[in-house]
Amino acid sequence: MRENIFSNTESAIGSPDLDNLERLIRKKLPASFRDHYLKYNGGIPERTYWLSETDAEPIEVSVFKSISSAQSSLLSTYQSMLSRQVIPARLLPFANDWGGNYFCLDLDSGAISYFTVDNFYEELSVEDNQQKSETVICPDFSSFVQGLIDEEDIDE
Repeated sequence: MRENIFSNTESAIGSPDLDNLERLIRKKLPASFRDHYLKYNGGIPERTYWLSETDAEPIEVSVFKSISSAQSSLLSTYQSMLSRQVIPARLLPFANDWGGNYFCLDLDSGAISYFTVDNFYEELSVEDNQQKSETVICPDFSSFVQGLIDEEDIDE
């Protein structure tokens, strides 16, 4: 499979930047995630659509968050979402779609989840709302990045 090339990336980072992120989130990142971010610090993938077997509509990735961006880094997004109890601590939002929903790395299993933020049910607990908002879409990070497709490949 051909590599999914990223454009509009932030300045390159090094292993110490990822080590620091791991220290702050108190979890180890999968090697494929680390390798990807050492090569591409955020940015826009060449192939942007995720086609899930369970969803009727493809989901388009808008952008991968960078490690070092001053405005909306991966870490600042994670910390903000945690402080507002939007996501469980095991989910690290690394990319978003055009509607503001997130693609998250499950820090426990390595799986990729699609997490919607546009639904909240007052009658449910925080945990139940989080569970309702999360859909596991891929078993690991590298399969997700390489599994993204071009728009013209959606109907094939």
